[in-house]
Amino acid sequence: MHKKITINDIATLAGVAKSTVSRYLNGGSVSQHTRQKIDRIVEEHNYAPNTFAQSLKQQVNHTIGVIVPRLDSIAQSDMLRGLDELNKNDTFLIVNIYQNSQRELAAIKKLQSQNVSGLIVLTANLTDDIREALKESQLPVIIQGQDEPDFHRVILNDIQAGQAVGQYLKKLTPKNVLLLKVDATLDRAVGHNRFVGIDDALLGIPHKEVVTDFKLDVAKSDALIAMEKEKFDLIIGASDRIVVGAMQSAFSLHQQPRFIGFGKSYFSETVTPNLTSFEFDFFETGKQLYRLFLTIRDHPQTEIQRIVMDGKLVVRDSTDLM
Repeated sequence: MHKKITINDIATLAGVAKSTVSRYLNGGSVSQHTRQKIDRIVEEHNYAPNTFAQSLKQQVNHTIGVIVPRLDSIAQSDMLRGLDELNKNDTFLIVNIYQNSQRELAAIKKLQSQNVSGLIVLTANLTDDIREALKESQLPVIIQGQDEPDFHRVILNDIQAGQAVGQYLKKLTPKNVLLLKVDATLDRAVGHNRFVGIDDALLGIPHKEVVTDFKLDVAKSDALIAMEKEKFDLIIGASDRIVVGAMQSAFSLHQQPRFIGFGKSYFSETVTPNLTSFEFDFFETGKQLYRLFLTIRDHPQTEIQRIVMDGKLVVRDSTDLM
């Protein structure tokens, strides 16, 4: 394996000073003749500069810390793609915290110590310790996931989502409904806000609530236990993944309730029947996060911004009224 070429090596090969190579790499003033020589050496040796080390020396730091609750989330993966879609000059340091608040707090402190230019935090919930750590930070901070008034944020309109599903379920005239929720103390937006309109619509309609997990196998098991005890003609889950778990349980029990989920995922059109779901554009949400971050980084005195992403209910075969 060939030794990686260094700035010193490039300077020697080009017959110029190391400072000239540094100016070249940082976009500074270099003669056309010298630039062509260095271009050729960089291309021949496939030289890639250490962008993190460069950021330490530059006035504008181009390294951004991104904290993600779980990388297996379709929503968060799509947001990361949206971030990168608009990215031209930045490097993302992505930390997966496995939905663990202690890991999240540690990640915030670690990224701060690594001289990142700011933080984009995709979060299920902010504990008091995490909230304080972010408030005390000298870095620009953008939050996604929770409507935290002290921070710049991009949020999904979960209240609107629940209201739309609530209005729609009335048309289905269900007799007994199973709600598969997640712990609202761990994710208020999804566990609470998303179900406000649904709970209102279910007044007077028999229903059962089960607190489950985003993991498909856990949701499948929890749904199976509930469905073995009583029959439901409509099942609503906090995410598409949760609902797919319930669909698997229904199939094993030879039951055929209707199903409604939340999310914009491949699940919706790959399961049979195709899943009715309230869909958010997570990819566009990621792009909005990046746009907002650039605004805050370039204009630190910007008043706190709150961007709300709406969605729409997409009706498919899983709630077929036939």
